[in-house]
Amino acid sequence: MRNWTRALREESRYIGMSTVVFIVSAIMGYLNTNGLLRTLKAAGIFDQLEQIAKSIDHNPTFLHAFLTIFANNLLASVTMIGLGLLLGLVPFFSMLTNGLMLGVTLHLAASESHASPLFVFLTTILPHGIVELPAAILAAAFGIHLGMAVLRRFFSFVSPVLIERSKEEWQGIRRRIIPILLTIVSLLLIAALIEASLILYVKPLG
Repeated sequence: MRNWTRALREESRYIGMSTVVFIVSAIMGYLNTNGLLRTLKAAGIFDQLEQIAKSIDHNPTFLHAFLTIFANNLLASVTMIGLGLLLGLVPFFSMLTNGLMLGVTLHLAASESHASPLFVFLTTILPHGIVELPAAILAAAFGIHLGMAVLRRFFSFVSPVLIERSKEEWQGIRRRIIPILLTIVSLLLIAALIEASLILYVKPLG
């Protein structure tokens, strides 16, 4: 528990950064749905979600839905962390894109169901999002940190002091990676259980 809380505390700056990017982009997506929807569709952003939905419709068992959702979210999280080494660009833009998608989806769902956006959010997104979103934000935060650490490592060779700071930073990253990965996996397991239950057993709005 001590390692877990310490790991989160030491990543707090990047967690905050990822959270702000996600929230701001979600608001932008909600307010600019008409303009963004066509762009997101043209870029194939919704294709993967549609494939997951079709896969679950084809085999609507709880185990299949759970494993499909969990594997997809885990792959996305691992990708954000691994490709974060490329200066943190991939996790940053992943948070930006995910936020836009959430805003657009929330706007569309509220319009189609004639329900308030708050009601839609509380009943369809929050139940699994309350654990899934922190996992995604944590993965993005750690990926961005890796990218910044690579950049600082590159520039550290101009000074022995910076080299030592970079070494200490990487030691901390190696120490935190296991607690952070375990946290992400645990959150995604819970989120997949909730989301699979909602998809299969809860009647959608409309």
